[in-house]
This record gives sequence, structure tokens and C-alpha cells, in this order.
Amino acid sequence: MKPCILIPCYNHASTIAAVVSAAQKFCPVIVVDDGSTMALPELLGCEIIRLKTNSGKGAALVAGFQRALKLGFTHAITMDSDGQHFAEDLPKFLEAAAAQPDAFIVGVRDLVAAGCPKHRQRSNAVSSFWFRVETGIRLRDTQCGFRGYPLALVEKLKIKSGRYAFELEFMVRAAWIGTSVVAVPVKCTYVDGIRNSHFRPVKDLAHITFMNIGLVLQSWFVPRTLRVAWSCGKKFPLRKTAYEFFTEHAHDPLRMSLAVGLGLFFGIVPLWGIQMATVAAVAHLLRLNKAIALVASNISFGPAAPFIIGLGLIIGHWMFTGEVLKFPPPTPAKAEIMTYVGQCFAGSVVLGVLVAVPGTIVTYVIARMVKHK
Repeated sequence: MKPCILIPCYNHASTIAAVVSAAQKFCPVIVVDDGSTMALPELLGCEIIRLKTNSGKGAALVAGFQRALKLGFTHAITMDSDGQHFAEDLPKFLEAAAAQPDAFIVGVRDLVAAGCPKHRQRSNAVSSFWFRVETGIRLRDTQCGFRGYPLALVEKLKIKSGRYAFELEFMVRAAWIGTSVVAVPVKCTYVDGIRNSHFRPVKDLAHITFMNIGLVLQSWFVPRTLRVAWSCGKKFPLRKTAYEFFTEHAHDPLRMSLAVGLGLFFGIVPLWGIQMATVAAVAHLLRLNKAIALVASNISFGPAAPFIIGLGLIIGHWMFTGEVLKFPPPTPAKAEIMTYVGQCFAGSVVLGVLVAVPGTIVTYVIARMVKHK
């Protein structure tokens, strides 16, 4: 293992020298001057990269990673240049990297103890929530810039986001391809005058929001095989892509038949407007094939919908009154409309079960026969 320390810098002229000096006690240092508009102090004994214009933290990190690879380093530990991080925590990253060379190491701060502003704590909590939704991993701090990157992993992943979204997307895609995400507790400071963030509240937040929307949709609807391939810059032809959508969690006849039953049930239950979203969400939580469930949910397609609604109303009316609903039913008063709606919903749930159970059984039998052959 040959680690280095990578420090992106933009206009932190008052703190960069102290950060570099402290870090050099542990590893060689690479500084990326991201188009600073103020003169930086002389930094002796470290590799310096100067970008002509300010391109954002993501571009600065990429430039630093590329230089680190050319210099033969295997790992890069990133630190912020504003003095927020403490170099005395570097041995924790070095030990973790030595123990798990392929792991992605993330610094975790105690933001409350450090006196972090409330709005930053809330932002971090929101980011951590979405990271858990996208990966299933619970991580208390997802915005810390103190991280350990295996450079082999950096070469492998293809990250499209820039600026501050780069680090978040990298972490999600690293988790998607099976990389261990190791949390290391670190100290930080938010002393007045030290923390001079260049985060753009509107543009950067909008960028991160749209990125998270895309990642959430991928994590819910795209099979893992495709997510892994896309994260590494690989693409599948349309036929192969469709195959992956319809075979994830469906190689077992039982799981395939359960996906069909789930789709039939929610296709009949009158959840108008959110029917397909509900099917996909439940299939995702139960690890059933979403494409099969969504296709089966189309049992309530246009021409069939009135008959399904009517049958649900008949069943529901009989359940609540013990009487068979006459057709056409008398025009209900306003007070009776909600009664009919409730009867229709309850009857549709029962109808959904009556259709889903035999549909599941028939699908299971056919799938077993096909698999046997």
C-alpha cells in the first residue's frame, strides 16, 4: 500500500499551509489549487496541481486522483483545506486501509459536539436518509470530506456528477458494486473564520437533489446487475437490458409467482394514481421482480376497469349489507356516495385476493413445469 493525502483548495489561503504541514507528517501530499482567485502561500515539499478556472470540488478531486495514479500511489486520503479536519486522525485511515485495502473509508463527525450549524446538521441528516434509501446502508455522516479512496476503485467507477455531488454519487455507486463502506470517527471544528464553505445553496442543492432523484429511481427500478454495470461505465444492448429487468429475483418459481400475485392484487385494488408506484415499492421491499409485478398489475387496463370496479362494488355491498346490489343502482344521495366508495374499496380488496391467489398458484405450477423441462 502506498497512500498519499489529497487536499483540494479554493481560496483558503489562510489555512492551507497549516493543513499541509500537519498532513506531511504522515504521508506525501498533493494539493489541487482549484482556480483560486487569491494567491496561496508557498507550499514546500508537496505536489501542486493548478487548475486554470474554478471547476468545483469534484473536478479538483478527479485531477488529484489522476496525478496520484501517475505517481504510483494506491490510496488517496482526502482532507478539506479549510482546517476543519485534524491530521492526527490520519492514522485511523491508514490503519483501516491497511486492514481492508479495497474498502472505501468515510470519516464520521460528531456534528453536535463540534458546534456545527443547525442547517448543516439538517442537510447531513437528509443526505444520510437518501443514502440509506439508495443503498440500504445506515451511515450517520455522508457529507464529510475526510475520506480514504482506493485508487483502483476510482479508476473503476464512472461518476457523472460534479462539484459537491461527486462525493455523494461516488459513495452510492461504490456501495452498489459491493465495496465495503467503513466508517471512521473523526474530529472536526467549526470555529468562526475557519469554515469558509464554497457551497452554493441554490445551484449545488438543486444539483444534489436531481442526482438523488436519479439514484433513488435507479435503486428502486433498475436491477442490481445493470446498476453495477452502469456504475462502471458498461452498457448492455436493449435485449440484454430487458432480460435483466424481467429475471431479477425471478429465477425461483415461487418468487416469480409471488410477483405475479402481487401485481394482480394491486392491479385490482383501486389505488388510482398511485397504483404502479405502490406495486413497485412493495415489490422492491419484498425483493420480488418489479417488471413482472408491474405487467401483472395491468389486469385493470382500460376496458376491464369498469367491470373490476363494478364487481368490487357488488362484493363490497354484499359484505356490508348481505344484499345483492341491483343494477343499475339507484342514484345515491351525497351522503351515500362515500358509503359506496368504501364498499367498492373493501370489495376490491377481497376480489384482489380471490384473483391473486389462484393467479399465484397457476403461475407457480407453470413455472415449475418450464423449469423442470
